[in-house]
Amino acid sequence: MVGDFFKRLTNGVVFLLAALTFFLVPIGRKTAAQHLVAIFSTPPAREAASAFAHIARRITTEARTELDKLRNPPPAPREPKPPTAKVRPPS
Repeated sequence: MVGDFFKRLTNGVVFLLAALTFFLVPIGRKTAAQHLVAIFSTPPAREAASAFAHIARRITTEARTELDKLRNPPPAPREPKPPTAKVRPPS
């Protein structure tokens, strides 16, 4: 139990140091976070994000439609009744 606590504490400290490094330590002129923002703010990246969002919306709509079909199936078509033969009483 105590070992588990120290393991989680160590993992938390490592994560905190990694986050601080990501946001505060420069790599060249910018930090890693600033480099990431610069990469994803380019016009091709915006266009790709827009296309991805459009496709995601379309897939979501199709999935909802299919789920609605599964939840509420259309009524089964009624089969016509076969004609019944009229039986004449013997005379």
